[in-house]
Amino acid sequence: MKRIRKSKNPSLAQYLTLADLFQNLPHSVLREMMDHTVREFLKGGEILFLENSIGSDLYILAAGKLRYEKRGPNGALRDIGEFKRLDVIGELSLFTGEKRSATVKAVRDSELIRVPREVALSILLKYPDSLLQITKIIAERLAHAKTETKSFLPQAKTFSLLSSLPEKTILDAIHYLGIVFLRYGSIYVVDESMFNEKTRELEKLDEVDRKPWIIRFFTQIEAEYDYIFYLLKDEDKVSPFAERALRQSDSFVYIKDANESPSCIQLETLIDKRKYNDRNHILVLIQPNKDEVKPGTIKHLQKRKFHRHFHVHMERMDTWERLGRGLLGKSIGLALGGGGAKGFAHLGVLRALEENNIPIDMVSGTSAGSIFAALIAMGESSLSSKTKAKEFWVNKDLLNEYTLPILSLTTGKKYTEAIRQFFGEIQIEDLWIPYFPVATNLSHSEIHVQEVGSLWKAIRASTSIPGIVPPFIDDGIVYVDGGVLDNVPGISLKERGVGKVISVDVFGDIYPDQDRELCEYFDSKNPGVMTNPFFQMTNLINFQDLTKPKFPPIGDIIIRSILASSRERIRQTETISDLFLQIPTNNFGLLDWFAYERLIELGYISSVGKIKMNREKFINPSLQ
Repeated sequence: MKRIRKSKNPSLAQYLTLADLFQNLPHSVLREMMDHTVREFLKGGEILFLENSIGSDLYILAAGKLRYEKRGPNGALRDIGEFKRLDVIGELSLFTGEKRSATVKAVRDSELIRVPREVALSILLKYPDSLLQITKIIAERLAHAKTETKSFLPQAKTFSLLSSLPEKTILDAIHYLGIVFLRYGSIYVVDESMFNEKTRELEKLDEVDRKPWIIRFFTQIEAEYDYIFYLLKDEDKVSPFAERALRQSDSFVYIKDANESPSCIQLETLIDKRKYNDRNHILVLIQPNKDEVKPGTIKHLQKRKFHRHFHVHMERMDTWERLGRGLLGKSIGLALGGGGAKGFAHLGVLRALEENNIPIDMVSGTSAGSIFAALIAMGESSLSSKTKAKEFWVNKDLLNEYTLPILSLTTGKKYTEAIRQFFGEIQIEDLWIPYFPVATNLSHSEIHVQEVGSLWKAIRASTSIPGIVPPFIDDGIVYVDGGVLDNVPGISLKERGVGKVISVDVFGDIYPDQDRELCEYFDSKNPGVMTNPFFQMTNLINFQDLTKPKFPPIGDIIIRSILASSRERIRQTETISDLFLQIPTNNFGLLDWFAYERLIELGYISSVGKIKMNREKFINPSLQ
């Protein structure tokens, strides 16, 4: 932190801040207080003080924004919030003399007024009105802390746009983003020439006096507008404006042509030297073809650790809307659960979402849900997904290659080749809609969410039902079905910054018809003892089509046993979901592929009413 010495001539800004905070005190008191305070400045990202550090001086935020963080003994974040102008900081340490209760750092260039402890106590005791004012602030803060949720997530308000693209292209991009942003609030665009024009009169001031007024310029536009775009020139140096704008920004948005080199933005390389690890780094690739994404996104993602990436096309407004909601933290995510053939019900839900014009910005899927989620991420509609899923699952009867039950009931060869051929060389990062398939890392007993890499491999891993399909091994890691640990992956979407989550559970809880059929395999006179193997085999004959035998019920038992273990995780997902849809597929088997038409219809009928009822909170900006 750069500390400015106490000014011999106290500033007008300093006086106005104290006057705003202590409105009821006489001017003589304010002057006395100002004579004993010190103006200090923090650059965005700098720390005022650390949790458990020693210090008891009082601070008043004159301009800018600070954030506090409190952590538990294990280092886990347990409380977070922000300070705004006129907030008093460190008042508890002032009175108690205890160590600082939180870490406080600047998220904008900020101006503070520091009041030494002995000065503060002297004035507070001498003038009871000022003591009353501080006590009121403490009481309000404690009351707010009791009602405030601990899931505070800072919302991005300011964005630095970095690009090497022509000025017209960038202005068009701002125009499209503006259309989306204006639904949620006002916007303001600041470039270097505008900044210089607004601050030209300050050039005659000394550095000590100019600094606070520049900080107040940024603070003022943030107070007047909901969202700020800082448009930076791409050059081989960081100008004073660019440096200030970067410190003022919550997010850095790198806009590139998908055909260009990952290093096409000169400023990006210069920024690397300055770290900025606490900012959101967002990659936007402008695609040349509106129908398909140009392969090779991975080379751009390897440039740095991006929080998210988006594919847009200049003529596809849906892609700009997805980007806009993503930048604002208002993405709509769809989590599709596993359940074998029951997964066809997802397409009925998708049809209901389409009819209600609810957009999908991000998808995740487990097991069968990973396949239907992949189709959505590829841009398929409910109708085209039905055709492709039928061709993939039903027509080919992929799970009829029985083998010795050493690792599984099927060899997995036919199934694996079908997935490889269907999804080809598509990479997850090259999909229009961000996609996160979930598998279980059996080697390390943990949930595995695939974010980049081969699409077919991720789906093969996610659908590796233990005992039915052989595990999938990649780089020495053994993967099995994601349903073992997370059968409805809505939490995975929340962890990746989605705003609202729609979760769909097609598994169901009870299976009366299947359980009655299981009784046919047991000797009614000897509970727990199966009948003669010959009679058991006759139950597998499909008398309507002898070429398509029934799947052994052992598969159904295995799947049900495995998925039951993730019920607690599903309950957690239901809690965090904005809409949780549970489709009553109880009377369908997990391997009833030929019932796909009825399952799709069931998914639609069971969800359309709830979706229509909740439609406004997904499409009405005032409710987001």
